Amino acid sequence: MTTRRNVLSAFILTLAATVVAAPPFVQAQETRTITHLRGKTEISGKPARVVAMEFSFVQALDALGVVPVGITDDNQPKRIEQLVGKKIDYSSVGTRLEPNLELVSTLSPDLIIADDLRHSAIYPQLSQLAPTIVLNSWEGDYETIKASVVTIADALGDKAKGEKVIAEHEARIKALIGKIPAGEKRRFMLAVANPDSMALHSSSSFTGSVFKAMGLTPAIDSKDAVESGAGLERLVAVNPDVFLVATDSPGTVFEQWKGNAAWQNISAVKNGMVFEVDRNQFSRFRGLKTAELIVREILAKVYKVE
Repeated sequence: MTTRRNVLSAFILTLAATVVAAPPFVQAQETRTITHLRGKTEISGKPARVVAMEFSFVQALDALGVVPVGITDDNQPKRIEQLVGKKIDYSSVGTRLEPNLELVSTLSPDLIIADDLRHSAIYPQLSQLAPTIVLNSWEGDYETIKASVVTIADALGDKAKGEKVIAEHEARIKALIGKIPAGEKRRFMLAVANPDSMALHSSSSFTGSVFKAMGLTPAIDSKDAVESGAGLERLVAVNPDVFLVATDSPGTVFEQWKGNAAWQNISAVKNGMVFEVDRNQFSRFRGLKTAELIVREILAKVYKVE
């Protein structure tokens, strides 16, 4: 009897030890479907190793408190520092036009955010490396970029945070816009100065759509975001009242045209309303932080309001 009792006690002790040693129950990760420009992507849990393949995606992730493990930074890390306003630790995965998929693979991403225009052709390859969503950055206007922030937040597993970020941003923008004097009727335009021409940004461009959100009138109303290869004759025909010229290097037509009599007849030139601005901030970058910077610069340059 004693032997049987000892055997039973030993069995109970062994069973208890097994229960203690057994791994805890792991709850299944939530899976959600993210709809994007190339279809639908299933994403589980909360991705932590994200590769961002456009500047606006980097800025969106920064607003959501996420540092990408990889960025197509065009091999110019200083641009990323300017984009988010600080140094961040990431790996370059090539240029936005030609991402290095080998480098992307070595980072073992659990989410890739790609641009529709630039990366749709390699979407199948990207999807083999990690769940991939494709959004419109390169041709995205202000409302598109805001919507992308919420989609990215949803992909990260926290859509509510994205909606909160947008609400806070819109409150800041509203406060800034409130400083613009009533009755503004002038026509505003951004142009990027190149060595032989200018690229004129319309109402559909990111900056043009920020103008519209501010209650300002873009000088060119068009479904095409940018009118490339514009000469001085075209600029004179558009005749903007307030003219922002984006540059990042000397030797552009901005310097060349200043001595031309036709240039002197442009309304913005005659009224001292031509302002040189940073090409990264006004043309290359797109995002919430960029929109706020554009509004602040216009307030400071055009209206002399801080």
